[in-house]
Amino acid sequence: MVRSLERGIDILFLFSNERPALSVQDIAHSIGVPRGTAYRFVMTLKKMGLLERDSRSGYYRLGLKLLELQGIIHRKMDLEALSTPFLEELAKTSGETVQLTVISSGRGICIYVEESHSTLRVAPERGRVLPLHAGASVQAILAFLPQEERSRICSGPLEHFTPYTITDPEKLAKRLEIIREHGYAVTSEEVFIGGLGIAAPIFNRDHRVIASVSISGPIPRMTEKKNVLAQEVLRVADSISRVLALCAK
Repeated sequence: MVRSLERGIDILFLFSNERPALSVQDIAHSIGVPRGTAYRFVMTLKKMGLLERDSRSGYYRLGLKLLELQGIIHRKMDLEALSTPFLEELAKTSGETVQLTVISSGRGICIYVEESHSTLRVAPERGRVLPLHAGASVQAILAFLPQEERSRICSGPLEHFTPYTITDPEKLAKRLEIIREHGYAVTSEEVFIGGLGIAAPIFNRDHRVIASVSISGPIPRMTEKKNVLAQEVLRVADSISRVLALCAK
């Protein structure tokens, strides 16, 4: 544990609807430190935009910078809530594992998983973070990012997860061209040995890629129905994109 960071977080959690403003002395007493120490914490949080000082009372309130974090959380919650019915339907009709992946800080984060009920299945865990080059779920996002951002990520370094993960920048760039041409990504054993994944991008109302829908399962079973599943993944991704655009109006 980083004690100073822990203290800073403790200070933020002191604020509530009942106590929206606090003095430095209030903060010092609540977290059990000298006033001078509390003041240094407060000044650091104020510098970062996490606290603001009321010039009239001299008391401190939560800063507007926190609204940015709130907005990110709400967007992810809205996306998951809107997507869930479509993802559940896809999982039911396909019989395979379905997941929703979002882009955050240049990486992909799996925020929803609907696992297959088959004994033999591929089951990525919720919360897993992947670099954008490794696997269908993130390549479907990477392929539709702006050219400058794609080029930067393709230039590496590219981490490998299995012997089949693409770590060559030129090969990755060619793969992304194919994904952009077809509208969806198909990868085999790039993250899970024995697994095949299919994914399509989700766009917001400004046609900016923000997430992907993917489906994964054992290679033999997925290969038999790959073309049908690809069309289903495209349909679901398009449906979610349309709903997001309508809700944003």
